[in-house]
Amino acid sequence: MNRIFDILFFVFLLTIPQKDPMYNKQGSPSTYGIEQYIKNHQEIIIKEYEHRIDTLYDVYVFTENLSDVEDNNDLGIFYLPDYIIITNEEKFVAYEFKDLSKFKKRTVTYDDNTVKGVIFHELTHVYFNQILVMMRSENLHVSPEYGSIRLFPNPASRFGAEFIEEGVCEYVVQYLEETPELKDIPIPENEEELLSPENKVNNVYRYSVIFLKDFLDSYGLKKGIQILLGNRPPSADEILHPNKYYMRLNIGSTIFQPQTAKN
Repeated sequence: MNRIFDILFFVFLLTIPQKDPMYNKQGSPSTYGIEQYIKNHQEIIIKEYEHRIDTLYDVYVFTENLSDVEDNNDLGIFYLPDYIIITNEEKFVAYEFKDLSKFKKRTVTYDDNTVKGVIFHELTHVYFNQILVMMRSENLHVSPEYGSIRLFPNPASRFGAEFIEEGVCEYVVQYLEETPELKDIPIPENEEELLSPENKVNNVYRYSVIFLKDFLDSYGLKKGIQILLGNRPPSADEILHPNKYYMRLNIGSTIFQPQTAKN
């Protein structure tokens, strides 16, 4: 009798829905899930990046709670020369963009991030720095604002360098289809709108992609980064008037006019 009871109880337990520890109650990646995903997938993701973009030096990806960092909106941080930390806070909409349903893909916003997308973004910081180091080792000119963005004394130049590097990183995430297609992105109309801290996400991580897209599409990522690094970052005026910046670059007479990201 007891054996029958044990069997029935076991069958009953099987009928109870089991919570997937990879997800929280809202169906988004859990802290445990983020840690396990990065532990189990980082080599696969790095190989995909190398297959689709270019070879990287050795790089290591770890998880940590980044809520106490200087910018508590950071989802990932790249530390020179090869150290990436992805936050394990439950701030991601999914592990990978392709995992979302068609409905969720249509409704997800540009502020929603996937774990894989953030890894791709940070890997591009690694790649950007890798090209910088390579250029210096070959005695090619690198504008001094790059490679020391947080330390550069001139705020305007620091902003221009950050604008370019973050734009390149987000361009790659777009290229690798790990984020929604950019649409209806507000374009700053004056310096106050451009430099306003309230507009930083839109300007540094969204408008920057629009600013760079035609240029990087034309020259390719590696050559494009080399050209960008070899020239002084854009001023606020040049960011607002892209043709001024592209006319200054050492790229012949070609002028790029970024298009507004609207339907």
